[in-house]
Amino acid sequence: MKKWTTIIIGALLAVSLTACGDDADNSTATPPAGNEATNEGNTPAEQEQQIPTLEELITKTNEAAKELKSFSSDATIDQNLKLDAGEQSQDQQVKTTMKMDIIKDPMMIYQEMNMEMSGQEAQNVKQYITSDAIYSQVGDQWVKIPDDQTKQLIEQMQSSLNPEEELDQFNKIAEDTKITEEGDNYVITADVSGDNVKELAQSVMEQNGTDAQTQAMLEQMNITSMQMKYMVNKETYLPVGTDVNMVMEMEQEGQKITMDMKMTSTFSNHNQVEEIEIPQEALDSAK
Repeated sequence: MKKWTTIIIGALLAVSLTACGDDADNSTATPPAGNEATNEGNTPAEQEQQIPTLEELITKTNEAAKELKSFSSDATIDQNLKLDAGEQSQDQQVKTTMKMDIIKDPMMIYQEMNMEMSGQEAQNVKQYITSDAIYSQVGDQWVKIPDDQTKQLIEQMQSSLNPEEELDQFNKIAEDTKITEEGDNYVITADVSGDNVKELAQSVMEQNGTDAQTQAMLEQMNITSMQMKYMVNKETYLPVGTDVNMVMEMEQEGQKITMDMKMTSTFSNHNQVEEIEIPQEALDSAK
């Protein structure tokens, strides 16, 4: 069960993180189906102008993203898994929290991750990620991850830093997307199911250069539904938060696993992360 959990978390994180990052870009041709916000005293035409169309919001969000040099991110992922193997059944809850500071160019990332699995000791990991190396701390020990294990992860990280480059992937779900207002933010939502969600997930995974094992696993996944929510500040057009809910199931080698995943992310410190310094003890681990 632990092996399945680890592999699937990696696959779904790649899908959901990228999907969240790109959801603002998923509909270049369709205006919002309906603007739910009201503005007393304004004419209908004036009210309509207050909320941008998807195309306008995409353009402004992309322009803002190009000026974004650094930011911080906090994420919580709750997963309920059920594994059926013949007459045996096993349930497991996994809660993962992540904190990240990110500088885009040259890429420098510091992240802390805590993973709690029911019935197991919590795992705490700290990492520094550059464009060519990953230093990881588990417990009190720093190690440099071997180069042959880091290439694809670094490529995925680099792709996720520039969501504006992946617009075409999300044109597939234009009909499922709408824009509303919530306080200081524009909110883009998409509720995807059936073939659309699997096609979206597969194209995102292919775009990010995942390995053959993960691609094969994704092809076997039956993702029954995915709800995505992407929040953009009205003044800066920078992202402030995302929500993803996903339900999927998969069968392999006579086993069936069902997962219900809820992921919430917030973004802050836009252009305020000025420096990330790798500790000397981490650098020494590479010698």
